[in-house]
Amino acid sequence: MSRRARPSVTLKLAWRQLLRTKGSSVLVAALIAAPVAGAAGVLTFIEGRTPSTAQTVHYELGATQSWIRIEGGADPSRVQAVDAPFMTWIERDDNGSATNPELPPPTDLSVAQLPAGTEAIPLTEGYERLTTRTGIAGFPVIYGNAWDPRLTGRFEMSSGRVPQASDEAMASPELLQRLGRAVGDDIELPDRGVSVRVVGTLRAMDGGTYRMPLFLPARAMPAEQEAPPSRPDTIWFLPDWQPDPAELADLNHAGYVAYARDLVLDPPSGAETSATMMRGQTDSAWVTLMLVSLGLVFGGLLVGLLGAAAMAVSARRQQRSLAVLATVGARRRDVFRTVLMQGALLGLAGGLIGTVIGIGGVAVLNAMTDPGVKNTFWSTWGLKVPWSVAGVVVFAVLVGLAASVIPARSATRGDALAALRGARRPVSMSLRRPVVGILVGMIGAGSVVAGGVLFGVLAATDAWNQGLQTTALWASIIGVLLLLLSVTLSGQGVLALLAGMLARFGSAARLASRDAVANSPRTVPAFVSIAASTAVAVFVLCAIAIPQAQSARSWAWAAPKGAVIVSSWGEASPSQAPAFLSDAHPDRIIPVSSSVDPVIDTEDASEPPSEVAYTSMWAKETGGWIDVPGQPVTIVEPDDVETLTGLVLSDAEQREFAEGAAIASFLQRPVPQGFAEYIDDDDKARLAFWDAKDLYTGESPEPVRTEALSVQVHVGTSTAYPLILSPAAAEEYDVKTHVSSWVALFDDPPSDAMMDRLRADAETASTGGAVFDVRVENGPDSSLPWLALVLGILSIIVVAAATISLGLARIERREDDATLAAVGATTALRRRVAAWQAIIIAGVGCVIGVLLGLAGAWALTQAISGSRLSDAPVLWLLGIAIGLPTVIALVSLLIRPPHPDLTHRTAIA
Repeated sequence: MSRRARPSVTLKLAWRQLLRTKGSSVLVAALIAAPVAGAAGVLTFIEGRTPSTAQTVHYELGATQSWIRIEGGADPSRVQAVDAPFMTWIERDDNGSATNPELPPPTDLSVAQLPAGTEAIPLTEGYERLTTRTGIAGFPVIYGNAWDPRLTGRFEMSSGRVPQASDEAMASPELLQRLGRAVGDDIELPDRGVSVRVVGTLRAMDGGTYRMPLFLPARAMPAEQEAPPSRPDTIWFLPDWQPDPAELADLNHAGYVAYARDLVLDPPSGAETSATMMRGQTDSAWVTLMLVSLGLVFGGLLVGLLGAAAMAVSARRQQRSLAVLATVGARRRDVFRTVLMQGALLGLAGGLIGTVIGIGGVAVLNAMTDPGVKNTFWSTWGLKVPWSVAGVVVFAVLVGLAASVIPARSATRGDALAALRGARRPVSMSLRRPVVGILVGMIGAGSVVAGGVLFGVLAATDAWNQGLQTTALWASIIGVLLLLLSVTLSGQGVLALLAGMLARFGSAARLASRDAVANSPRTVPAFVSIAASTAVAVFVLCAIAIPQAQSARSWAWAAPKGAVIVSSWGEASPSQAPAFLSDAHPDRIIPVSSSVDPVIDTEDASEPPSEVAYTSMWAKETGGWIDVPGQPVTIVEPDDVETLTGLVLSDAEQREFAEGAAIASFLQRPVPQGFAEYIDDDDKARLAFWDAKDLYTGESPEPVRTEALSVQVHVGTSTAYPLILSPAAAEEYDVKTHVSSWVALFDDPPSDAMMDRLRADAETASTGGAVFDVRVENGPDSSLPWLALVLGILSIIVVAAATISLGLARIERREDDATLAAVGATTALRRRVAAWQAIIIAGVGCVIGVLLGLAGAWALTQAISGSRLSDAPVLWLLGIAIGLPTVIALVSLLIRPPHPDLTHRTAIA
């Protein structure tokens, strides 16, 4: 055969072999397609959430040419980023103060020196309380002609018409639903005692900033909103004019920032952009390169492992055909090339199929979740497929080639006569690989520990060194990869140990585990690929949950999450919970008292002096107290402290507090620099008492007296109360107190309807010198959507990999299954064998992946000061390690095994 003919013959042979084994070929291609679909889907999802420059300009300007906003007082050094006007820079001295004199900001466009006759469309952002179905709530309001057709793109009109009078308005569809109104209905503005009629619906496309806005004409703006202090909330859209670089510089110097169409679409040479202004603060290119490299490493590893498992099965299924090829004159290199070509074809097929599935999945997800506005988590800028997806396909082909190298070599080393008989060589155990795997694992563990320790040292010393940070990062990543390699090398040994342990669980477990050992070229890459994807997902879950838990600890909790807080002030503030709060039927109401801030007549000399107490600040740098009237003292009943703050007190601490002690809590100690501290190094606090009349003189008087008291310090939780006194302590130090708020606890978080009703009732009750305010303690934003998204993606990958791997196992085990049936194995036994195979492949992979992911998460906790590995989402991780394999095993148990072919059974050589 000529050299020119060999490639075409090899291609034909490879293609025909794939067609002869359609079932296994489809499964092999699907096995490669699964991770490719994930990669293509992620890339397309991210690209669809990234607007092009033209889309950003249309979103900001609509059909206008520019907008201008007041930034501050005139400063000749002010510079802005042309594509991000909120990013500005002015000259500052070593203390951070502005070098140039601070001047008052402009109040309109009069000093902007715009060309004569320049038209402007002003929009002012405000806030109004509106009457809802059950009460009152506050919502954002935009005053001005937001419905101007030239602003289409920033605002989109949905229905109705534009307002023609000052008592007409437009509203977002979400606001109308929240208020229980429709187009043609009136909306009440109770603070102004007026109503406006909704004549149409308009949606602000910036859904992240404007949630459920009301749109009013400019002439409907309250008089106080038109005052100069509110003018910085105004944006002027200019339909026919935009500044050039020199004019933009003049605007910046005069106190304005601007967003200009041409400057954003084609930034002039030397212009400041968000990228140039961020340079030096963070190396975004380095971060991008790191993330891309990390994705390529784990993506390539995942595709490579699955491809290797698939190609191993494919080569073994074709051993008779390849033996026939060798007996008719094909050289070993021809057989080698044929198997390699099969790998390339399967890689190409899997890459194309996975890409189509990934892109199609994103298209369906967009259609189901796109809210129709921008700047929210699910907002999309359309289905945009990046060029990098083509690279994923090429990568799949290369991985298919690489994954077929070992099966190709195995195909050229076998005994052709034995292969023609359909015989297989018995499995051989290598003692060398587990030993090498253990050594590699020790090196990997050491690398992870070294990276984590380096992270910890940098975090503890507050030192930022990009070189050391990079070293610690890659030491941790390489360590996890080495641990994964260790599992790969020791995989057959792990399966052998597992087979010994499972032998006592019955015939099905014994047969399934021994089959896994005998077919380790298929099972090891399968469970290692699951471990790789699980490790990445567990690390991401921990990277979301751990900082979220730290954020929850550092949150200044005024009450438990979901509790309603009613604050009261004024001359006639009551000592009992208001009736409207009791009528809401909470499970419990906790009164919170504070030191009295008396209302006095400073001109009445006959009025007796009245003291007011505040908590003094501790200056760690000087080792002294700063007596400043600012932080009032909080008083809570002993039985309410744990419920209110979340602190856990021992019986002795509870008793000590009740007898006259104080409590303070810190997220961490020592307190980070820049945070106020109210406890000294000896766990003592100081109360400073002033003559209330002196505080109204406008001067800074000295306190009348001070009192030092010992404090129970609790570290690990933050609250909104720097210092809490018991009523006994307040009485001992003669602290005048009054109830300043009530915390109401409910079984379920209060609904919008309940909060609206409570606000309306609070407003009604705010008479006779008492004023009430109602709010709910929501805490930081929940990470649940992100956790669910990551777990969903992981479940798809693991289920797909396990399903296809088990499908390949069923195909490869047909002869063994026939042997089992021939010796009397029941269908139930064969089903249990399939279920145990699922437990072994998915279970081992998920458990190892969770452990590897936690190793990376530990390094993360060392990099972030104050974070803890115990904050990992334990229930989610248990669901991955136990729940997913269990579900897969149950599904495998329900699937009826194929009818056995008793006419052909495998011989063991």
